Amino acid sequence: MYMMVKHLHATFAVLSLVFLLLRVFLAWSSATKLDKPWLKVLPHAIDGLLVASIIGVVVVTGMYPFSVPFVTEKLVGFIVYVVFSVLTVLALRGRFSAKLKAPFAALAIMSWFWLAKVAFMKHGVLLAAI
Repeated sequence: MYMMVKHLHATFAVLSLVFLLLRVFLAWSSATKLDKPWLKVLPHAIDGLLVASIIGVVVVTGMYPFSVPFVTEKLVGFIVYVVFSVLTVLALRGRFSAKLKAPFAALAIMSWFWLAKVAFMKHGVLLAAI
């Protein structure tokens, strides 16, 4: 059961990054490409399944945030990833200055890789010193 939930979680995490990158590249090539219905719905469905898989991994492993330090860091990292992803998409749609597109996208991508590193190491990176 654990391996199935773990692989589903990893798959949805990768798909979440792939669709974020796809939206970034499409927006930089032509902002009208972001208006396709499947590009508005599918990333939300994948991110919803990612949240469900996070809950599944937590339940199956019994490792809960605030009791296991690296799980706490993954929770904080996931919130950071979601915030910067939302800011990236809003900047791509013109809600923020055009100068913020690249920094928001870079921060979202870096936070995803921070999450991946914590997941593979099973040890906190930034919050370990606290």
